[in-house]
Amino acid sequence: MSTMFADGPRTVREVADELLETQRVEYLEEGELIFVPPAGFTHLTTLRLLTKFIIRAFPSVTDVDWELTSENFQWEFGDGTERFSIPDMIVAFPGATSRAELRENIALIVEITSPKTPKTVKNDKGLKPKRYAKAGVPFYLLVDQQEGSWTLHELRDDWPGYQIHSTGEYGKPIELPAPFGFAIPTDKWPAYSEDGE
Repeated sequence: MSTMFADGPRTVREVADELLETQRVEYLEEGELIFVPPAGFTHLTTLRLLTKFIIRAFPSVTDVDWELTSENFQWEFGDGTERFSIPDMIVAFPGATSRAELRENIALIVEITSPKTPKTVKNDKGLKPKRYAKAGVPFYLLVDQQEGSWTLHELRDDWPGYQIHSTGEYGKPIELPAPFGFAIPTDKWPAYSEDGE
Protein backbone atom coordinates (compact mmCIF):
# COMPACT_ATOMS: atom_id res chain seq x y z
CA MET A 1 0.00 0.00 0.00
CA SER A 2 1.36 3.43 -0.91
CA THR A 3 0.36 6.99 -0.13
CA MET A 4 0.97 10.10 -2.22
CA PHE A 5 3.14 12.85 -0.75
CA ALA A 6 4.59 16.02 -2.27
CA ASP A 7 7.85 14.21 -2.94
CA GLY A 8 6.15 11.15 -4.51
CA PRO A 9 4.49 7.92 -3.37
CA ARG A 10 5.70 6.21 -0.21
CA THR A 11 4.69 2.96 1.44
CA VAL A 12 3.06 2.95 4.86
CA ARG A 13 6.29 1.44 6.22
CA GLU A 14 8.37 4.31 4.80
CA VAL A 15 6.03 6.83 6.45
CA ALA A 16 6.23 4.89 9.73
CA ASP A 17 10.05 4.86 9.62
CA GLU A 18 10.10 8.63 9.06
CA LEU A 19 7.63 9.26 11.88
CA LEU A 20 9.72 7.16 14.28
CA GLU A 21 12.38 9.85 14.15
CA THR A 22 10.10 12.20 16.09
CA GLN A 23 7.09 10.14 17.24
CA ARG A 24 6.62 6.70 18.75
CA VAL A 25 4.48 4.81 16.25
CA GLU A 26 3.55 1.16 15.65
CA TYR A 27 2.50 -0.48 12.40
CA LEU A 28 0.38 -3.42 13.54
CA GLU A 29 -2.37 -3.78 10.96
CA GLU A 30 -2.48 -3.20 7.20
CA GLY A 31 -2.68 0.48 6.35
CA GLU A 32 -2.98 1.63 9.98
CA LEU A 33 -0.37 3.43 12.05
CA ILE A 34 -0.87 3.61 15.81
CA PHE A 35 0.53 6.77 17.36
CA VAL A 36 1.65 5.93 20.89
CA PRO A 37 1.55 8.92 23.24
CA PRO A 38 4.33 9.44 25.77
CA ALA A 39 3.99 7.05 28.69
CA GLY A 40 2.30 8.38 31.81
CA PHE A 41 3.93 8.63 35.23
CA THR A 42 2.70 5.30 36.61
CA HIS A 43 3.67 3.52 33.37
CA LEU A 44 7.18 5.00 33.49
CA THR A 45 7.57 4.25 37.20
CA THR A 46 6.54 0.61 36.76
CA LEU A 47 8.89 0.21 33.80
CA ARG A 48 11.75 1.85 35.70
CA LEU A 49 11.28 -0.43 38.74
CA LEU A 50 11.09 -3.52 36.53
CA THR A 51 14.20 -2.50 34.60
CA LYS A 52 16.17 -1.65 37.73
CA PHE A 53 15.40 -4.99 39.34
CA ILE A 54 16.42 -7.09 36.33
CA ILE A 55 19.64 -5.12 35.83
CA ARG A 56 20.55 -5.47 39.51
CA ALA A 57 19.64 -9.18 39.59
CA PHE A 58 23.03 -10.06 38.10
CA PRO A 59 24.99 -11.65 39.71
CA SER A 60 23.17 -11.82 43.05
CA VAL A 61 20.03 -13.72 41.96
CA THR A 62 20.86 -14.79 38.39
CA ASP A 63 24.05 -15.84 36.65
CA VAL A 64 22.88 -14.35 33.32
CA ASP A 65 23.65 -10.69 32.64
CA TRP A 66 20.40 -10.08 30.76
CA GLU A 67 20.24 -7.54 27.93
CA LEU A 68 17.41 -5.05 28.38
CA THR A 69 15.95 -2.61 25.91
CA SER A 70 13.09 -0.34 26.88
CA GLU A 71 10.67 1.41 24.52
CA ASN A 72 13.07 1.71 21.59
CA PHE A 73 13.33 -1.74 20.02
CA GLN A 74 11.49 -2.00 16.72
CA TRP A 75 10.17 -5.57 16.83
CA GLU A 76 9.50 -6.72 13.27
CA PHE A 77 6.67 -9.21 12.79
CA GLY A 78 8.97 -11.25 10.53
CA ASP A 79 6.17 -12.25 8.15
CA GLY A 80 7.12 -10.07 5.20
CA THR A 81 4.42 -7.44 5.88
CA GLU A 82 6.93 -4.89 7.25
CA ARG A 83 4.70 -4.42 10.30
CA PHE A 84 6.24 -3.87 13.72
CA SER A 85 5.59 -3.03 17.32
CA ILE A 86 7.65 -1.16 19.91
CA PRO A 87 7.50 -3.28 23.09
CA ASP A 88 7.80 -1.54 26.43
CA MET A 89 10.68 -3.87 27.25
CA ILE A 90 12.56 -6.81 25.81
CA VAL A 91 14.77 -9.06 27.91
CA ALA A 92 17.29 -11.07 25.91
CA PHE A 93 20.21 -13.42 26.43
CA PRO A 94 23.49 -11.49 26.17
CA GLY A 95 25.92 -11.68 23.28
CA ALA A 96 23.95 -10.50 20.25
CA THR A 97 26.08 -8.78 17.63
CA SER A 98 23.23 -7.69 15.35
CA ARG A 99 19.57 -6.70 15.49
CA ALA A 100 18.62 -10.09 14.03
CA GLU A 101 20.60 -11.92 16.74
CA LEU A 102 19.07 -9.76 19.45
CA ARG A 103 15.62 -10.69 18.16
CA GLU A 104 16.56 -14.40 18.25
CA ASN A 105 17.90 -14.01 21.82
CA ILE A 106 14.68 -12.53 23.27
CA ALA A 107 13.43 -14.54 26.25
CA LEU A 108 10.74 -12.13 27.52
CA ILE A 109 8.69 -9.26 26.12
CA VAL A 110 6.88 -6.88 28.48
CA GLU A 111 3.93 -4.64 27.66
CA ILE A 112 2.42 -2.23 30.19
CA THR A 113 -1.09 -1.07 29.33
CA SER A 114 -1.92 2.61 28.96
CA PRO A 115 -5.60 2.92 29.95
CA LYS A 116 -5.99 6.36 28.36
CA THR A 117 -5.45 4.80 24.93
CA PRO A 118 -7.90 1.88 24.60
CA LYS A 119 -6.59 0.86 21.15
CA THR A 120 -3.12 0.18 22.57
CA VAL A 121 -4.63 -1.77 25.50
CA LYS A 122 -6.56 -3.91 23.02
CA ASN A 123 -3.37 -4.55 21.03
CA ASP A 124 -1.36 -5.36 24.18
CA LYS A 125 -3.96 -7.96 25.15
CA GLY A 126 -4.80 -9.35 21.72
CA LEU A 127 -2.72 -8.78 18.61
CA LYS A 128 0.74 -8.39 20.11
CA PRO A 129 0.82 -11.62 22.17
CA LYS A 130 -0.35 -13.54 19.10
CA ARG A 131 2.54 -12.11 17.09
CA TYR A 132 5.10 -12.65 19.85
CA ALA A 133 3.98 -16.26 20.32
CA LYS A 134 4.05 -16.93 16.58
CA ALA A 135 7.64 -15.67 16.50
CA GLY A 136 8.61 -18.04 19.34
CA VAL A 137 9.23 -15.51 22.13
CA PRO A 138 9.20 -17.83 25.19
CA PHE A 139 7.54 -15.44 27.69
CA TYR A 140 5.20 -12.47 27.50
CA LEU A 141 4.46 -10.35 30.57
CA LEU A 142 1.36 -8.17 30.42
CA VAL A 143 1.09 -5.53 33.14
CA ASP A 144 -2.48 -4.22 33.33
CA GLN A 145 -2.33 -0.83 35.02
CA GLN A 146 -6.06 -0.34 35.25
CA GLU A 147 -6.56 -3.69 36.98
CA GLY A 148 -3.39 -3.40 39.08
CA SER A 149 -2.42 -6.89 37.94
CA TRP A 150 0.05 -8.82 35.83
CA THR A 151 -0.15 -11.97 33.72
CA LEU A 152 2.86 -14.05 32.69
CA HIS A 153 2.29 -16.02 29.49
CA GLU A 154 4.55 -18.80 28.26
CA LEU A 155 4.99 -20.90 25.16
CA ARG A 156 4.69 -24.65 25.57
CA ASP A 157 5.62 -27.34 23.08
CA ASP A 158 2.13 -28.83 23.14
CA TRP A 159 0.25 -25.62 22.25
CA PRO A 160 0.58 -23.17 19.33
CA GLY A 161 0.03 -19.93 21.32
CA TYR A 162 0.71 -18.63 24.78
CA GLN A 163 -0.66 -20.30 27.87
CA ILE A 164 -1.02 -18.48 31.18
CA HIS A 165 1.84 -19.41 33.46
CA SER A 166 0.76 -17.25 36.40
CA THR A 167 -1.20 -14.14 37.35
CA GLY A 168 -1.32 -11.83 40.30
CA GLU A 169 -2.15 -8.43 41.63
CA TYR A 170 0.45 -5.79 42.40
CA GLY A 171 2.19 -6.91 45.55
CA LYS A 172 2.50 -10.55 44.50
CA PRO A 173 5.96 -11.30 43.08
CA ILE A 174 6.28 -12.60 39.53
CA GLU A 175 8.04 -15.97 39.72
CA LEU A 176 9.95 -16.28 36.46
CA PRO A 177 10.76 -19.90 35.60
CA ALA A 178 13.90 -21.09 33.79
CA PRO A 179 15.90 -19.68 32.13
CA PHE A 180 15.37 -16.85 34.63
CA GLY A 181 14.78 -18.62 37.93
CA PHE A 182 14.09 -15.54 40.02
CA ALA A 183 11.11 -13.50 41.22
CA ILE A 184 10.35 -9.88 40.33
CA PRO A 185 8.87 -7.89 43.21
CA THR A 186 5.78 -5.80 42.40
CA ASP A 187 5.00 -4.36 45.83
CA LYS A 188 6.32 -0.90 44.88
CA TRP A 189 4.50 -0.67 41.57
CA PRO A 190 2.24 2.39 41.72
CA ALA A 191 -1.53 2.13 41.53
CA TYR A 192 -2.88 3.66 38.34
CA SER A 193 -4.85 6.86 38.48
CA GLU A 194 -5.83 9.11 35.60
CA ASP A 195 -4.59 12.10 37.58
CA GLY A 196 -1.18 10.46 38.01
CA GLU A 197 -1.09 9.31 34.40
